[in-house]
Parts: sequence; structure tokens; C-alpha cells
Amino acid sequence: MIASLRLPRGLLLAGFALLAACASKPPTPPEPQGPPPVGAVTLQSAQNPPPEAQALDVGVLVFTNQASEDEVARAGAAIFAEIRETETQTLPAVLRNTLLQSNQWGIVRVLPEADPSMDLIVSGTIMKSDGVDLLLHVHAVDSTGQVWLDKDYADVARVADYPDSPPSLFDHGGLTYSEDPFQDIYAAIANDLLAVRNAMDATSLNRIRNVTALRYASDLSPEAFASYLETDTEGRLTVIRLPASNDPLMAHVGDIKARHEVFIDTIDEYYEALYQDVKPVYDIWRQYSFEQVTDARRSAERERSGNTDPNSFEAISQNYNRYKWSKIFEQEFVALASGFVSETAPAVLELSRNVNGLTGPVEEQYAQWRVLLRGLFEIEAEGLNAAEAQTP
Repeated sequence: MIASLRLPRGLLLAGFALLAACASKPPTPPEPQGPPPVGAVTLQSAQNPPPEAQALDVGVLVFTNQASEDEVARAGAAIFAEIRETETQTLPAVLRNTLLQSNQWGIVRVLPEADPSMDLIVSGTIMKSDGVDLLLHVHAVDSTGQVWLDKDYADVARVADYPDSPPSLFDHGGLTYSEDPFQDIYAAIANDLLAVRNAMDATSLNRIRNVTALRYASDLSPEAFASYLETDTEGRLTVIRLPASNDPLMAHVGDIKARHEVFIDTIDEYYEALYQDVKPVYDIWRQYSFEQVTDARRSAERERSGNTDPNSFEAISQNYNRYKWSKIFEQEFVALASGFVSETAPAVLELSRNVNGLTGPVEEQYAQWRVLLRGLFEIEAEGLNAAEAQTP
């Protein structure tokens, strides 16, 4: 069974676990650690696309997470391993869309692993995510090996970041989340990447583009292109020499790369479709978790102040809130169990299987594709060499 089909089921199990958690008082969550919240951030966007020299192609990798089983258990209803797994694939899509919205880059794709055809690779680790706090560690490195970012980002959602009533899976024409509650964190990352790029001169940017082209060629055929790149004393790739402008082997690399780009466009489309597939129920879970975490913090504050009267207005309000959200979850997850969520992402993956003859989850298809292209390059390169040998 492909990974995308498991995700809604995991969310379903998490939803029922959340319902069970409503019967008891949620544990007090740990205080968020890390940098201060990014605050309100305005995305630095451009009206016109950047000039070719600045239009670096960006690959946003599927995130990892640092939530151990113990951390999940301590967080109780706030964090579930299955939901964290879902986030590793959907949060990169939000960052991708933010980078595209800025109109400051070339092609931006979500990918399962680092791709040698991309000028800049952005990876991330989810360190905390409970609907209230989002803490990410972001690492960005260009094709030469120069690190652009290696930084923690934190954001805190407020009541105003969520709608008064959550959208329903039953009502596609009703209320929706117009913006991610943590959109500021993605804008901050995008702005920091832009600041690094803008600090580079044209020569540095051109060097990145040249290294990317030769690194991709070397990935296809290390023997043929080993003499074009070297690693300097700082561990960065540098260009020793460039191929001739009419080099037939580089022209062949360009042909292979065009096919590769069509495939990784499909991979990117898969992750975007997956994000859209799980977003309705994920949004509901995140708002529910927000309510649970803030409720737990209020309860802890009441205990510290000695106000533990179960008949107080605040206690009654919190109990009602918990009941209200449990009913919302019950309704929405029953809908999910009935197959109400679309399955666009599996359809995209199936199309890739049919067109490219690949098998398995998206990560396996990507690895198979890379191997296939290397073999195809060698076969066609041998044909080119044979044709040149016969030319008088």
C-alpha cells in the first residue's frame, strides 16, 4: 500500500485517540523551547520574475521530525506520531507555495531527497508542532556546498489565527482556512533565503548555476565528467573548466535533464495533491490540538493559583469546549472513514507508474528513476560515440 493511502488512516486513528483523551484531563504540555517567535512577517515578493541569473531552482525536501516516542507520550493528545509523519510531507508544500508566491525564484519543487539538478536544497526538521507552537530547524545549501541557512524558527498561533468554527468536511462550500496559522514562519524562511541570494554578486550566482549543471552531468556519468569539478579546501565544489558550448555530450545531458524535469514535476504534483488531500482533516486536528493545549495551560495556571473549583465558570466553559470539540472530531472522522477525503495524490502516483513503468511509493519511484536515467544516458552516449567514430 502506498504511503499516501496510509496517511488518512493514521489521521483517523489519531482522531479516535483524541476522542478517548477527552475523557480525562490532558497533561500539562512542556513549555516551548527554542528561539523567540518570528512575529508578524511580511513576505518579500516581486511583481516580475527575477532575471535568469537570479532565478535559482529550489528543491524543498520532505521534512524529518525529532519527536521520540517518549515525547509523543508526554504530549498526550497534542501530538501523534502518525500526524507528525503527515506533517513531514505537507509542511514542505506550504514552504514551497510560499517561495512560489514570493516570485523570487526559478522552479520550486517538493522532493523526497536531494536532487543534483537543483541549485538550492532546503531541508527541515519538525522539532515541535501542537497547533499552538511550531518549531522548525531549517538547513539550506546550494549546489557548491555553501550553507545558506542552518537555523531554528519558531512561531506561535493565536486564537485569531483560527476560525471561530472549524470548517467541515461535509461542507466544501463553507468556511475554510484562508491562510496557514503559521504562515509567518514560512515567510521568515523565504525572506532569509532571499537575503542570502541578494547578498551574492552575479559571479557567485553564475558559479552556482555552472556547478549545478556539471554536478547533474557527473551524476549521470561520473567517469565522463570527473575532470570538470573539484572540491576545494573548504569542502565546496568548484569548476575546473567548462565544456565547449557545442559539446555533444553536454547536449545529451540537456536532453536527459529535460526528461528528468518532467518526472520531478510529477513528484512535486504528487506532494501538492497529498497536501490538498489531507489538509481539511489536518486543519481540524490542528485547531482541536490548539484548543486542548491552551485548555491544559489554563488548567495548570488555575492549579498554581489554587483555583480548582470544578463548578467555576472557567472550568465549566473548558469542559463544554472539550465536549464540543469531541463531537466535531467524531463527525469529521466518521466522514473520513467513509472515504469522503479525495484521493488525488494516489491517482497522480498511479499515473506515474503507468507512464514511467515504475513501482512502489514515491520515494522508491524516485530512486528507480535516477537509476533508469543513468542507464539510459550511458546507452545513448555509446551511440553518440559510435556515430562520431564513423564520421570521416
